Amino acid sequence: MIKRSTLIGAVFLSSGIVGLMSLAQGCSSSSSPAGDTPDTGGTGADAGGAGTLPPPRPTAGTGSGTKWFAVNGLKLGLTKKGTTTADSNAWKDYGYDLDKRNTTLDISKASTGAAGTDPGVSCHRIVGSPSGTLVDGNNGIDNNFGGHVMQTIKSLKSDAEDAVTKTITDGKFTLILRVDNWSDSGDVQSAPGKLYIANEFNDGKSAPTFTAADIWKVNAASLTDGKDLTKPKLSFDKAYISGGYWVSGDFGTETINLSINLSGADISLPIDSGIITVKQNGDDGTIAGAMNNKKLQDALTPVAKKFGICPGNATYDQVVTTLTQSADLVSGAPNLQDPKVECNAISIAIGFTMKPTGEPKEIYTAPPPTGTDDCSGETGPADTGTGDTGAGG
Repeated sequence: MIKRSTLIGAVFLSSGIVGLMSLAQGCSSSSSPAGDTPDTGGTGADAGGAGTLPPPRPTAGTGSGTKWFAVNGLKLGLTKKGTTTADSNAWKDYGYDLDKRNTTLDISKASTGAAGTDPGVSCHRIVGSPSGTLVDGNNGIDNNFGGHVMQTIKSLKSDAEDAVTKTITDGKFTLILRVDNWSDSGDVQSAPGKLYIANEFNDGKSAPTFTAADIWKVNAASLTDGKDLTKPKLSFDKAYISGGYWVSGDFGTETINLSINLSGADISLPIDSGIITVKQNGDDGTIAGAMNNKKLQDALTPVAKKFGICPGNATYDQVVTTLTQSADLVSGAPNLQDPKVECNAISIAIGFTMKPTGEPKEIYTAPPPTGTDDCSGETGPADTGTGDTGAGG
């Protein structure tokens, strides 16, 4: 019998790889990166205002040379920034104010009703969702993935965050970031970046040291043609360095399409208004953005099928319901918000740290996929098992 934590684990690992694109850990919203404007909040019908934002592009500054980094840790909103202390409110300090408004509990409660009406601030909550679904984190931070989805996952696997980081420290997986025109301290107007997936450090013969001596192999799936190390699928041509942070591009303007192979299934995760920031010393990184519910569901379904969990299965339906009811933003809308429609996207923010690494020289080709994705005609019995608490991948 398929245990529900298996699919939860699949969702977790899928989203975890998204997080590995830009992980955050370090300064809280009360000590945010240079360029942030504190949000005074509010409780009225319109509680707008500048919230926690990335540092703006500098007006001057140049760098030189190329710097390579490897992600060495992930934070998914379950532990307080800069610590290992579990905290149910930790998610409130991970991310950015994507919709440029501070949604309070009163606003969340009021954001109901038929599409077409206008409650004034936020999109309409999905019917059946908890009254506090739309509540923001500190200083307007949007992170319903950390605030709702990860809380569900934690209830099924208490060490979920540690389990994903362990795959990194064991050398099974990481993300490699290359930055050109690098500066260790000053601002840089243009510092383009490239992102790679790396797997199986030293063919599993030793663990990475997370120093410049490490040489990872790049996964062929992260290259446009599967063989040219100069052509990753993810490039950030408009990146810059400002206020001590590398920033992937102009806030609110980019869609990051992360294509990966997970459990033998090729998936693509489009992140609207995607932004990646990381401190120059590597100890505070964040990836933030919004994922359309339908696109996220479509992306995760092939992974679920690899675990034998198909549409109609009680576990599958449970996860889809959790994701759908956690929607707090609107895909394609200005600032990801439209008070006249139902929410259809979930905000996400994940933290990470990274260390200098050596330049990759070789390519890793993943083994052929295992398992089956034949779900024809399967609806699956109700899933009541509780024995399987593995990470599911």
